[in-house]
Amino acid sequence: MKRISIKKLILEHPQKVLILDGGQGTELENRGININSPVWSAAPFTSDSFWQQSSHERKVVEEMYKDFMDAGANVLMTITYQANFKSISENTSIKTLDAYKHFLDKIVSFTREFIGEDRYLIGSIGPWAAHVSCEYTGDYGPHPENIDYYSFFKPQLNNFNENKDIDLIGFETVPNFHELKAILSWGEDLISKPFYIGLSVDDSGLLRDGTPLKEISAHIKGLGSEINKNLLLMGVNCVSFNQSALILETLHVNLPGMPLLIYPNSGEIYDPKEKTWHRPTDKLDSWDIIVKKYVDNGARIIGGCCRTSPKDIAEIASAVDKY
Repeated sequence: MKRISIKKLILEHPQKVLILDGGQGTELENRGININSPVWSAAPFTSDSFWQQSSHERKVVEEMYKDFMDAGANVLMTITYQANFKSISENTSIKTLDAYKHFLDKIVSFTREFIGEDRYLIGSIGPWAAHVSCEYTGDYGPHPENIDYYSFFKPQLNNFNENKDIDLIGFETVPNFHELKAILSWGEDLISKPFYIGLSVDDSGLLRDGTPLKEISAHIKGLGSEINKNLLLMGVNCVSFNQSALILETLHVNLPGMPLLIYPNSGEIYDPKEKTWHRPTDKLDSWDIIVKKYVDNGARIIGGCCRTSPKDIAEIASAVDKY
């Protein structure tokens, strides 16, 4: 039997917490896939050889999904974070909107077929920052208010709106308030299925461009009845592991009625200049401790972002079962 819609589950089953998968890009890298590309983790899909059943890269992607599912993930993401039309058309042989639509259709169909019908599938959409590599700064130049965000998102967003295999659209790692306000201004005609927004927040609890979460929450509440009815969850992702629970608590206090999601990094520290990860200097909390804090502060979907593995997801799933 096909599972109930994710919107119905989130809104009508308040005790249910879903388990998201982990850091797909970094996990593929750990498994030997070269994703050093302007389209990052979507790079394997751009090769014709990937679509052959005997493809080594295809087997690696399938094994990664299987390991996350075996660990307890019942929500999986498409590997399309950096697969916006602008990046794909500028850096691959896929140049037309028709070819791009076919490309996304193949990825979604492949993913749905592999994960089956009883799990939820998120259509992953990275922010403008993913195209210009500033997720950790939110620096969109001198006039971020003048960027045409909808034109940037439209090809990927339209595809996910129309694709029956996508259960939930995820705008991930949004680091700039102007971009966030743009997404929140789009009605049901532009985002026609359930979606969430994951914010990129620094260790002090500010959006990467310096905007406080309290100001963001006030903006969301100020939209009132004008807000898109398909906005299902707000949350944070790609954030510091040890600070993530406090960040989520801040969001919960300021948006007490909003279902939340969270998927932090592993605890390792990323150097955006060197593009390398380093071991943390502080002692990390356990997933058991931190998941309880998430659940107590309204988290309905919990998973991992960069450098989190199936082992991390198994620990999250165990803690969710416990609490």
